[in-house]
Amino acid sequence: MVRWALLLASVAALTLGAPPGVGAQSRTWTVTAGGITPDGAVWSNAFYPRVLDITVGDTVQWRFEGFHNVAFAGGGALPPLVVMEGRSAYMNPQVAFPVGPQVYDGSGYRNSGMPPEDPKGWSQFRYALRFTKPGVYTYSCIVHGPAMSGTIRVHPQGTELSQTPGAALERGRREQQATIAAGMRAMAGLRPTVSGRTVRVSLLGDAQRGYSLMRYTRAPLVVRRGTTVTWEMRDPFEIHTVTFAGGESVPPFVLPQPQSGGPPKLLLNPKVVVPTGQRAHQPGYVNSGILAPVGAPGVHTYSLRFDRAGTYTYWCPIHAALGMKGTIVVR
Repeated sequence: MVRWALLLASVAALTLGAPPGVGAQSRTWTVTAGGITPDGAVWSNAFYPRVLDITVGDTVQWRFEGFHNVAFAGGGALPPLVVMEGRSAYMNPQVAFPVGPQVYDGSGYRNSGMPPEDPKGWSQFRYALRFTKPGVYTYSCIVHGPAMSGTIRVHPQGTELSQTPGAALERGRREQQATIAAGMRAMAGLRPTVSGRTVRVSLLGDAQRGYSLMRYTRAPLVVRRGTTVTWEMRDPFEIHTVTFAGGESVPPFVLPQPQSGGPPKLLLNPKVVVPTGQRAHQPGYVNSGILAPVGAPGVHTYSLRFDRAGTYTYWCPIHAALGMKGTIVVR
């Protein structure tokens, strides 16, 4: 994982500087991609400001406060996040790494690539794009799907705009703060649903407000022996797993495979992606496999019965760096 993060950071440093040919009269505007609380529990999956007005020749620079990418379809279809080679799933290099020149007239695919996986590197990641033709351009984060989209409205040169770059940045910060506040309220009310020996844990997100909760429960979940716990995806943005490591280290989600003369292939770890199939918790490694976002194809729930007394910790390896783990106490 560290090697992948270093490579992505190096590619970004080489390719994502200020775009060429920016004139003296052009302006640079800032959009923030995402946002996160200090404890990593609430994650914003939106761009701020969500709609930005600029003029021809201006540059937009995206600053990253989360694991996102910026992708303009350019009149075509956006590439998928994951590609298959036989039975192996890989992160699509057309999403993971930068694509296209840093000027945009509404045609051709443009992609920022992804920031380093380590959250400490997100704030250093930048992507800049200069707009050369009037139009309304929608872009998305392929990592989090069409629910995470933004709009750049490019006006002819000389158009008087209602906000300066500084005022637009401040508006974006207010929008981001409102999203985070809504997520924190949702986190404060996060509780499992208990019905006899059945407990349902909801993995929450909100497409309209733009947040995801990176926690299973707010406190250890205490259950009686024989209880079945069901985890249910109610998040339109994220994928998660329920992974009991069984005394092992939490497995990495991505396994870089070095290639000569190019970036590594990014294999999605089968140990994380594929379910282990148990219906009752047992010693050793137990894994749900990928739980898909609401509205996406795939598995959305996972159930496990607990018959043995004890304290059991589980993780989402995809978001382990954000502290996404849970504890179940069986009595």
